[in-house]
Amino acid sequence: MKTKDLPIDLTKHKVYSRNAEKCVRKLLRRYYDEKTADELWEKVQLQYCEYLKDEPALAGLKITDSIYDPILIFAWYAIIPDKPPLEAVQKDIYRSFFGSFDTLGRIFNLNRKLDNRLAAWIFRKTNDIRVEEIRQFPESFRMGYFSYDKENGIVRYSFTQCPNAQFAKRHHMEDMLPVLCNCDHLAMQALHASLIREGTCMTSGCCDYCIVGDRNPLAAGYALCRAENGLLLSVKKQG
Repeated sequence: MKTKDLPIDLTKHKVYSRNAEKCVRKLLRRYYDEKTADELWEKVQLQYCEYLKDEPALAGLKITDSIYDPILIFAWYAIIPDKPPLEAVQKDIYRSFFGSFDTLGRIFNLNRKLDNRLAAWIFRKTNDIRVEEIRQFPESFRMGYFSYDKENGIVRYSFTQCPNAQFAKRHHMEDMLPVLCNCDHLAMQALHASLIREGTCMTSGCCDYCIVGDRNPLAAGYALCRAENGLLLSVKKQG
């Protein structure tokens, strides 16, 4: 089925991005023969449309890929008969969401003051967009706070509401969520940075972000550990 033929109310919802489609079709071809992969892709598309019927209308958001692309990933996981280990598909899904970060990392380094300040400016602008949009779209990402320690190069912000976590809970797909959340760590690593995160909207009251260059002393005080559900979390080192 062509994207333009999908039964989606475009006044309420957006179609997944081309990158997300390429990711899912690549994964289908990896694990299935061509005929089966094509048949499953049709089912994934229909499942995506089915999911949207009960989802809040968020087409008016300025940043939609972070909401609609994950739904396609959830649809893929729901449809495939054989569930691969999520660690085996982590890099594929990361490249779908943050592939450009690998290219950025060749010229961008959050250990450098200028780059760090530019990143803080970008994060603040994104925060401003989220704060403004939540008034019109209460089911969108809800920001908790934002702060920037210019002297020490530390960016802090949080989400107290995440549409991806809400979707996972509604559809009992919490086991799939870590493969999406973990992309944040990989993206920061590509920028020579560390994401210090002790909880997410799935595991606690908020998803906290503390971003520093990977040579920042604060980064050395934490270890990145994998929880039983596969979620990467920062654990403070003892001593």
